[in-house]
Amino acid sequence: MNINVKQSNIKFNKGTVVIASAGPGSVDLVTLNLIYILKIADVVIYDALVNKQILSFCKKNVKLIYAGKLKEKRACTQTEINDWLVKYSHEKNRVLRLKSGDVSFFSRASQEINFLKKNNIKINIFSGITSSQAAIHSSKKIFFNKSEICNFITGHKMIKNKKKFDYELITKNGGKIFIYMGVSQIEEITKNLLNKGIDKNEKVTIVYNASKKSQKIFHTNLNKCCNLMNKKKIISPAIIIIK
Repeated sequence: MNINVKQSNIKFNKGTVVIASAGPGSVDLVTLNLIYILKIADVVIYDALVNKQILSFCKKNVKLIYAGKLKEKRACTQTEINDWLVKYSHEKNRVLRLKSGDVSFFSRASQEINFLKKNNIKINIFSGITSSQAAIHSSKKIFFNKSEICNFITGHKMIKNKKKFDYELITKNGGKIFIYMGVSQIEEITKNLLNKGIDKNEKVTIVYNASKKSQKIFHTNLNKCCNLMNKKKIISPAIIIIK
């Protein structure tokens, strides 16, 4: 894909680390800022869910480092990623840390930002389109009217911190619920939501691989959600939207 992008206002000097969002998956949904950054980056450290087609915007002599950390298989540790960021920035490279979705949403970018700050490395951050935005668009059935409440939650947090997690709050505020990383915990999550009073017939939309060619969309209700996900063998990454 040949796109002529010139963004002179973007600060990406040698020795700097940019933490940027690759969007939910489709190349059509990357930002112009990201395309410009990819074109001048010397080193790109990218996550497992980043669409490899996006890397075609990189210059020819770029150093690409795969930093996939999927649950089933990890290519490296967070410590290794931190070390790479410091090493290549100290060598006066323009270093891009590329994450899927939007780095502001559940990306663990704060860990890397804090590490870089402790090492006095200059950082710049660029947001992108979130997976939930892509899921809303793809479903074509979810709309927000007036001042609706919206809850964005990670499945990991709901399970690991279930004694602290306030299920009652999100069931009583009446807002839509967007669950990231909740596929493997869906049985426990739905049980808690039902116990806290959400109607068993409440609508549920599941969007697998939002915006990608492999995208699949499923519509069900809260009571049948687990059975459908098991029957269809839905795996991560998927956004689960309730209401």
